[in-house]
Order: sequence, then structure tokens, then C-alpha cells
Amino acid sequence: MGSRFLRQALLIGAALTAFACKGYKQIPEETLVDIFTDMYELNAYIDRHPVRENRDSIDLYEPVLAAYGYTTEDFTRTLTEATRRKSFRLTDIIDASVAKMEQERDAIDRELRIVERIDSTALAYSTRELYRDSLITIRSLADSAAMRVEVPLDELSGRIGIDYYYTLDSLDRNDDLQNRHALLSATGKSRGSAVQRLRKGPRTAYSTSLPCSREAVRLEITFGNYPERPKRMHLTIDSLVVTYVPPLSEAYEELSHTYRYRLMIDDREYNTFYYDEENNRPLRFPSPLLPPECDSLVER
Repeated sequence: MGSRFLRQALLIGAALTAFACKGYKQIPEETLVDIFTDMYELNAYIDRHPVRENRDSIDLYEPVLAAYGYTTEDFTRTLTEATRRKSFRLTDIIDASVAKMEQERDAIDRELRIVERIDSTALAYSTRELYRDSLITIRSLADSAAMRVEVPLDELSGRIGIDYYYTLDSLDRNDDLQNRHALLSATGKSRGSAVQRLRKGPRTAYSTSLPCSREAVRLEITFGNYPERPKRMHLTIDSLVVTYVPPLSEAYEELSHTYRYRLMIDDREYNTFYYDEENNRPLRFPSPLLPPECDSLVER
């Protein structure tokens, strides 16, 4: 990264030399580091979003220099005069610029982890269990009632989560079995579905999520989807859990209004995500997505 940017910096300097003039404002080395950082970021943006201008044209960098109160002539003369000093090395400026970008990247990565923790915390406290069944065994047509699970739904706007394990034993003589999961309207029309093809073998985990529809009044899960006259049957479902996961906006509001918690990480309060700041209660838990020194939900 540094060598590529150094090459670009030299090209910039060479292009600017032609525009040098006698009067100029000298740019401090600390500011040069910031300018080179912005130039590099501009180059990275252009790599993804090509522009019509020549990549080596100084016109691309005039706005960057103007943001710091300098002109292309100031930049050119500063570099020209600096290179005459034995103590000056352009590579030092480039290295400092690269180090600054790495620090900024780390800071952004950390903020993203914090946002992920905020989201996961809000969703964890607002997710609601709708249905649970520890064990469903299907061995014959006498178990037909167990082959279908129906869960009534209110008008929901988030997602329906479905999690369970299945075991299709080699004793089962039926082919092309599948589990079907569908959100149905009052008239029986599908408003969202997911199909899982079953494989014989060891206990297998399955998880899916269906976006809610205002028209959906129930969730219907059909295990096996066996034919009318099946052969020997041997399907087991265990640890079935159906949950409702609200949109993030509702999750934030519920965490604030219902539980009255506030979020603090490294003594910084993230009240942007919450509404009611009074009468908050304490809550503390580990934050695996954050460094160990970070707090999570703490007392107001």
C-alpha cells in the first residue's frame, strides 16, 4: 500500500512542479500527512467509482488542498523546498499517512462492533418466543397430527425465526422428503415460505427466518411432507423453537420503554438508540464482540 501511494505521490509532485511559482504558503509536515491521507482515500474512492479526469491530473486533488487552505502551487513548492533538506524524506510522510489510515480503520471497525453489539442486545431483549416443542416423532400415519405445526400470528412487522434439529433415520424408506415452512393468510395463500430437503444421517441443525407480512395470520410447518401412502417412516424433530424478531426500530424502543435500560461502552452513553433516559435500571453482561475492557449495559 505504501509503495503504491509513494509512486502516486511522486507523480503528483512531478505534475505540480510545472505550476510552481515564487510566492507560496509552506505546508507543515503534520498537515502534509493529513493531505496525503485524504489524497490516498480519494484514490481509493476513484478505484471504485471511476471518473472522467486523468488519474494523474492535479485537478483531482485541488479540492483536497483547498480544504486545508492551500493551493497546488503551495503543495508543489513545499515538496520542492523540503526535498532539498537532507533531513526530509517523503517516505516518512507516506508512512505516517499510512499509519493514520490504519488507526482510522481500526476506529471504524470498533464503532461497527459497537453498533453490532447494540443491535444484538436490543434484538435479544425484544425477541419473543411464539412456540416450543422439545420432541416430535414420526413413525407412522398415526403420527399425522405431529407432522404439521400451526402457530397463530398477530399483525407483525419483523421476522419469524424457526430453529430445530431433525434426524431422518436410514430406516425411513421414503424418498425426496422435505420440511416446508410457510406464512399463510386467512385464505390460505402463502405470504412467505422456505423449504428444506431432508437427508438421511446424523442429527442436523436447521434455522430459517421468514419476513413477516401484515396479511399472514399463521405459520404452518409440515414435517416430511410424506405422500398419502408412505413407506416406513422414521423422522424425529427436536428442540423446535419459533420466535418473533421485531424490526430494529421497535427493538430499540422496547428496550428503552419496557426494560428502561441505557447502553454505555467505555463510559460513553449511546442514548441515540434509546428514548426514555429516566428511571433506568441496571443491567450488566459480557460483550464478546468488544474488547474485555468495555462495559455493556450499566446503571443510570
